Amino acid sequence: MPTDSNQPKFYGDYFYKFFQCPHWIWYDIYGDGQYKRDIPPLLDLIYKGKTLDAGQTLSNHKKFEQIDPELFKDLDEAFLATVELMKQGKNIYHGVLMSEDWVGIPDLLEARPGKSNLGDFYYVVYDVQNSLEMRDEYKFQLIFYSLILERIQGVRPEQAYIIDSQGNEVGFKISEYIDQFHLTRQQIEKILNGEKPAPFLKAGCKRTPWYSLCISETQGCNDVSLIYRISQADQRRLYDIGIKTVDALAAADPDDLQEKLEDWPFDKIVRFSNQAKSLTTGEPMITRHPNFPDVRYEVYFDIESDPLADIDYLLGFMVKDTKTGKTEYKYFLARNKEEEPEAWRKFLEYLAELEDFVIYHYAFYERQVFERLATRYGAPTSLLEKFRENTIDLHTKLIDSAILPIYFYSLKDVGSYLNFKWDDPHAGGAESILWYKEWLEKGDEAIMKKILRYNEDDVRATMIIKDWLVDQKPHKSKEKESLDE
Repeated sequence: MPTDSNQPKFYGDYFYKFFQCPHWIWYDIYGDGQYKRDIPPLLDLIYKGKTLDAGQTLSNHKKFEQIDPELFKDLDEAFLATVELMKQGKNIYHGVLMSEDWVGIPDLLEARPGKSNLGDFYYVVYDVQNSLEMRDEYKFQLIFYSLILERIQGVRPEQAYIIDSQGNEVGFKISEYIDQFHLTRQQIEKILNGEKPAPFLKAGCKRTPWYSLCISETQGCNDVSLIYRISQADQRRLYDIGIKTVDALAAADPDDLQEKLEDWPFDKIVRFSNQAKSLTTGEPMITRHPNFPDVRYEVYFDIESDPLADIDYLLGFMVKDTKTGKTEYKYFLARNKEEEPEAWRKFLEYLAELEDFVIYHYAFYERQVFERLATRYGAPTSLLEKFRENTIDLHTKLIDSAILPIYFYSLKDVGSYLNFKWDDPHAGGAESILWYKEWLEKGDEAIMKKILRYNEDDVRATMIIKDWLVDQKPHKSKEKESLDE
C-alpha cells in the first residue's frame, strides 16, 4: 500500500514536531527556507530523547532483521521489503510502514503469537528512548504506527512500547489514548492542508529550525502566548473573552477576569496579569522577599550529562566562602563511563568535608542526577540526608519571588536578563554534549576548556541570580499582594 503522491504525506515524526511547536510542520511545507536554521542531527536526537544508536541498544536485548539502508532511497521499496519480512514473522529494525498517505518508521516491529492476516502472529511497535517517560508525542507516534499496522495485518495491537538502553520496557493501552490521538491528528491534517496555526510561543519552539520566525511573528502581533507558562488551552480561553494581546491582559482587572474565568485559580490569573504588566513596562516585579540560609559556604552546582551515552560526565560547582567573599570553581570529570563512579566518589568526599553549607542549583536536573548517581553507585545515608536538606532550587525561588519582563525563565534567559555574559553566547547543554563527543574523538584539550568554561559560566550565572534575589524588595499593590496570601 504505497502512498499516493498527490496527497500530502503524514509522517510519524509530525507528532513530535507538533508538540514542540505546531508551526514547525507548517513552516517545513510552506515557509521561506532562508529563515530555517540548521540543527545538527546529533542535537536533534538529544532534543527527541533518543539514544545515539537505537540499533545497538535493541541488539543488546532483541533479535531482529534490518532493512537494507540502500532501499531507503525509495520508501516504497523499503516498505515492500518490510512487508516481505513481516510475512516471515521476523522482528524488524527501522521497517517502513505505509498506508495511503500515512508513513512511519518505528524503531522496532516485534512479532507476537496470535492471529492476523500475516499468519499465526501479529506485530507490535517499540520506540527506543533514553528514559521510559510516556510523553504524549511518544504515545501518539506509537499509536500512529499501530494504526498503520492494523491496516496491514488486519488486527490492531492492544499495546505499544518504549524500551530504554538498559532493556527496560513500558507499555500503554492504545485504546486509552485513541480519542486524544485523533484530535491531535486532525489538527496536524489541517496544517498539512495549508491552515496556519494561530500564533503561539512555547519553550519547544527553541528546538525547532524556525525559532526566529516563531518569536518574530508572535511578537509582531503581541500575542498573549508571550506570557510565561501559558498553554494553548489558556490562550484559547483568553481569546474567547476578548483577550488576545499582552497589552489587553495587562490592562484587564484580575477581579473581572476571575468572573469570566471562574474555573481558573486566582493566583494563576494574578500571575498571568503581572507577567503581562512586566512585559508591557519592561520592569521586573518582586512579589515577595525570598529567604536564604545564613551559612559559611555556598555551593553553586551544575551537571553536564550526555543522555545518548548515559553518562554524567562533569560535576561542576562554584564554592563561595561567605566569610571572606572568595569564590573557587571546582569540578570532577569522567572521561568515560568507567570513570563516572570515581568522579561521583570524589564529589561526595568533597561535600563530606564541608560542614556549614548550602547547595544552589537551577531547576530540577541536578537533584535528579544526584539521586540517580546515589542509586547507581551508593552514598552514605548521612550525606544523602545532608544534601537533600541543604539543597535549594533557585528556579523555584525565582518563580515564587519575582516576575521578569522575559518570555522564558531558563538559566540562560534569566542570566542574560541580569546582564551575565557567557563566554560562548551560543553555548547550551546540548552543545556541551557535542563538544564532549568531539573531545572524546580528538582528545583536543582546547575543546575540554570550552566545556569547563561553559560549565563555570553556568554556575556563575546561578550565583548572580541568587545574589540578585537577595537584593530585591517586594513592591506591594492589590494584585501583587494576592500572591503573598
